[in-house]
Amino acid sequence: MPAQAWVTLIVGLVASGGVIITWQQKNTADRRSEWWRRTTWAYERTFSENDIEAEIGWSVLSTLVESKLATKSDSDLVQVIAEQTALPPEELTDTEEET
Repeated sequence: MPAQAWVTLIVGLVASGGVIITWQQKNTADRRSEWWRRTTWAYERTFSENDIEAEIGWSVLSTLVESKLATKSDSDLVQVIAEQTALPPEELTDTEEET
């Protein structure tokens, strides 16, 4: 096999690798974007006046946090919001004054 054929083969393999890596990054970014869209939807439900909707929102959030797409900071964010939501208003103002 001549050198030119080897170079063409190597360039083709490198280009294919680049395409695969780019596709994986785009796929992950698209999936994370969809994860955030669903998280936003769930948060909108959790703050609903309707108790059934709020329960659905918390259930969906719980499921989303367990997803492989959720990072540690995403999980921490959901945890903080859940804790702040669960606190009575008087405890929330006491916590804010301490910081």
